[in-house]
Amino acid sequence: MNQPVSKASVHAFYAGAIRGGLNTAENLQAATSERFNTLLESIGDGTPRTALDLGYGAGTYTIALARAGFRVIAVDQVPSDSLLQRIAGTSDWAHRIEPRECLAEDFAIDQDFGVVVAKDVLHYLARRDVESLLTTAVAHARGANYHYLEVFTGISRRSADGRLLRIEGEADYSPDFFRHVIERIYHGWDLTLLWSEHAEQDSRTGRNCFEATRATVIAASRAA
Repeated sequence: MNQPVSKASVHAFYAGAIRGGLNTAENLQAATSERFNTLLESIGDGTPRTALDLGYGAGTYTIALARAGFRVIAVDQVPSDSLLQRIAGTSDWAHRIEPRECLAEDFAIDQDFGVVVAKDVLHYLARRDVESLLTTAVAHARGANYHYLEVFTGISRRSADGRLLRIEGEADYSPDFFRHVIERIYHGWDLTLLWSEHAEQDSRTGRNCFEATRATVIAASRAA
């Protein structure tokens, strides 16, 4: 039987990690991925220069988007102080970043974003919230839009003493079910779905504390 973990404790953990500049097991301080870099470099002039980064964390993807010329709304439940400190003094692009302190599922998408990024955050949300967010983002897409998502599926978590853990209310997608959800929401878009196995180790025991299949979704709307 899974031992429940409260969302409040997860939120507190990440707020502390970001505030302290800690690099957690999933590598919060990692650079942007090669896949994202390739996507960003391929975006042409027909894409609105607006972007949404859901669950920006340490701010790495937000900063990459701002440097590329996008006006970025950066959403996370952590206080924005750490991000603002990180971009302080970089006046040539920092003004393009607008942090919003709220839960990803509470953010109302009401405009056309040329790029939407959600990395390692959607699996924490309830399924209805994941699907509502993505469906709304698709509904507001008007031109050449790009969505880049990294979502953990088939998750197995264990405590230091080996007990199975489950965060309350999380999506808990299997890879196959998540594929069906994405194909339905992004019907008519150019869709790339990539899969990779992911594991994180408990530094105290050396054993895997987190195992999952990571889905990378790259969706492009070519509509004029």
